[in-house]
Order: sequence, then C-alpha cells, then structure tokens
Amino acid sequence: MLGRLLVLLASLALVSAGGSAPPTAFTAGHIVKPRKVHRRVHRPAPPRSPATLVPDDPLWGAESGLAHIGLPRLWAASATVPGAVVAVVDTGADPGRSDLAGALVGASGDAVGHGTAVAEIAAGRGNDGVGAAGVCWRCRVLSIDVAPDGTASAASLAAGIDSAVAQGANVINLSLVLNEPDAGVAAAIANAEARGVLVVAAAGNDGGTAPTYPAAYPGVVSVVGVDDADHPYPWATRGSWATLAAPGCATVADASGGAAAFCGSSAAAPVVSGLAGLVWNKFGSAEAVRAALVASAAPLDGGVASAGRVDAARLASLLP
Repeated sequence: MLGRLLVLLASLALVSAGGSAPPTAFTAGHIVKPRKVHRRVHRPAPPRSPATLVPDDPLWGAESGLAHIGLPRLWAASATVPGAVVAVVDTGADPGRSDLAGALVGASGDAVGHGTAVAEIAAGRGNDGVGAAGVCWRCRVLSIDVAPDGTASAASLAAGIDSAVAQGANVINLSLVLNEPDAGVAAAIANAEARGVLVVAAAGNDGGTAPTYPAAYPGVVSVVGVDDADHPYPWATRGSWATLAAPGCATVADASGGAAAFCGSSAAAPVVSGLAGLVWNKFGSAEAVRAALVASAAPLDGGVASAGRVDAARLASLLP
C-alpha cells in the first residue's frame, strides 16, 4: 500500500491586530603678500543606500520574517520583472481570498486552509493596501489540490506534480512530507526537474535531523524553518542534507482580512518558492535560480541547512 502524505501544520491561529555635517577646517599657509585664499575641498559623495520598496499592506508591520531577509530591497530591484508560475501542490486554495485576487489559476476551494496560506506567502498581492504582502506579487499560482482533507496518497502527490509540469509551472512548492520514500513521487520530481522546473519542499516539523521526503530527493530545494534570529525553531527538521533556511512563521490575512499566524516548514518553503518566482525571469532557468538562491544565502552555524538562510537583499545584488 502506498504511503500516506502528511501535510504540515494545517491549522491557522489568529493573532491580535491589533543635521548637517561639521564644517571642514583648513589653513591657507604662509604667503608673501597677504591675500584671501579660497580652496575648494572635493569630498566624495556619501554612498547611496540601496533602494527599497516597503509595501503599504496593513499587515506588513507584522511580517517580520520577510523584513528580516531584506525583501524590500529585492522588491525595489525587481519592480518591473514579470513573475513566474508557482504551482502549490497542496489542499487547494480559496479563490475568494483578497490577497490572492488575480493570482490563482485552477483554484476551486480549500476546506483545510493550508494551501491557501501557502499560496498567500508565495504570491499574495502586495503594496495594494489590502491584507498582507506575499513574496512574489506578480507570480501566478497554479493550485493543484491533492489533499482535500489534509492527507493524500503518494500516488495523488505524484499525479499532482505531473499535472503542475503539464500546465506550465516554473516552480513547484511542496509544503508536505511523506511518511516514507516513494518511487512514484521520486520519478515525478525527476521528470519535473528534467523539464526545467524548480521543485521546493518543506523539510518537516519533527525537530530531528534525519532526511525527509520529498525534500531530500536529488535536486529538490529543501527548506528549514528559522526564526528572526536565524535559529531553527524547536520543531524544525534540519541538517546538512537540507538546502536553505527561511522564515518559519508568517502572518497572512484570513478570510475576513484579519491577521493569522501560520508556522512550520510549510510556511518556510513558499518563501523560497516566491523568491524563485520573483527572479525567475531575470535568471531564466531552474539551475540558474537555484544557484543564485544558494550563492546569496547568509551562512548559518550548526548544520541547520547547507547553504544558509535565504537573503533577498543579497539576491538583489546578483540580478543580471
């Protein structure tokens, strides 16, 4: 019998909204005939601070994780770059969610709420005065529902990955974990990668260091959840086998527009998927996007993730 699929942290918990520079002195020196001497002092202009774009979404002030990785710098640097297609293979997505207006393709609903939150983190519309800001404001979200009740068979996961590839996804987000490796899922991921798709997966929430699947399959960008001090959460599955770390707690807008907290590696993975979608059309391929994400990462101690924590500000400096 095929292994069951465990969707990570499906529950959403509501949280309360609730001078001028000093003058430069110099001497004229001794001269034979007294006269005024005027010397122009040439000083280099102070370096300009990199441009940033801080969104006007009312919940932005609660999105400390995205601020910590320097997203306002990357948003400014990529303001005219079209977004990619990010497939969220999950529990579906709510087409009525305001932060996903105009973003969703193929969404028919979400009885669990997990896939909706993942989609909001990856590509919730930002700087629109509504709700929270996702990572990639111009990305399209291809919603693939494989776990309508929060669990699914490995066969349905493999079929969902194949469907995402067939429908033109550039990036596939897998915020879920198998309870054991599965050859069918491994084959679907290998096919996606062979077709030029970047696959991003959550590392898990068991607090251990053993590899999990699909995150540990070759070529997958596996993501560990860390806090704003770059420490792994106690629940975070981690290890040198994992690729990157990203903020493991997010603030998303609920159905009424209020703030909801969503935590777990399920929240960390779509940060990376959103970053990949945001820069996809600058780098042009899964291989190049992955290399840029790894090269720009901030190193971490303790074997949390091999490349380190995603750094959007440094990623901005690598844009062609």
